[in-house]
Amino acid sequence: MKTIILKTEEEFFEYLNSLSKKLGKSKSQIIKEAVFEYGEKIKREKIHKKMEKLAKNLSNDKGYLKEIKEYE
Repeated sequence: MKTIILKTEEEFFEYLNSLSKKLGKSKSQIIKEAVFEYGEKIKREKIHKKMEKLAKNLSNDKGYLKEIKEYE
């Protein structure tokens, strides 16, 4: 296991400490979960942007509507 040292303001430290007590989890566990969740959020946002781009491209191509109707 590796060690990370995090320097932070007193306010953040107190918030994390309070959260740790409320959740019954270590500060390290809370930080790990937050970082993993943030990474997953970034992945979801990338997928969402790709889907929006694809939808925009498809809406500009009216030929795809004809192809869809053929499969109905």
